[in-house]
Amino acid sequence: MKIDFDKIYPQMKKLATDTIKATYMQIDPNNNQYTFELFGYDFMVDENQKVWLIEVNTNPCLELSSSLLSRMIPALVENVVKVAIDPVFPAPEWSNSRKGQIPDFSENKFELVFNESKDGDELKEILKQANLKDIIREEDEQESGNEDDSDEENVDEEEEEEE
Repeated sequence: MKIDFDKIYPQMKKLATDTIKATYMQIDPNNNQYTFELFGYDFMVDENQKVWLIEVNTNPCLELSSSLLSRMIPALVENVVKVAIDPVFPAPEWSNSRKGQIPDFSENKFELVFNESKDGDELKEILKQANLKDIIREEDEQESGNEDDSDEENVDEEEEEEE
């Protein structure tokens, strides 16, 4: 079976985005600055090229157990550092004579699937509205439950009077 990466990749991104949105309020509840976490996503692709999420790992294996992983994982780690650490602690300027000694991992393959400052605020507002709706629904249920109880009491009183 030939896999069409252009067809499955958007599905993978959507699943990753959905998991972050679903767990956003539980991820780093203390909102510690200058921290990051790398998640490992395991997917399966069926014969119809539908992507299925198998699991999300909070401690993904970074073992260099094959030639492919031996190329991918060092680039992954380098890109994580560029995205998460370099903005806080920029790399030193290298002289032209030393630049040739630095491995070139300049191609960043990361894509932003969730922007906390934009998507996080939207999610918080959605959750706030959902919580308000739940509170209103619960109050309505309690009120209608109380009305039902008072109706039952009236029926009981009427039956007693008839006897």
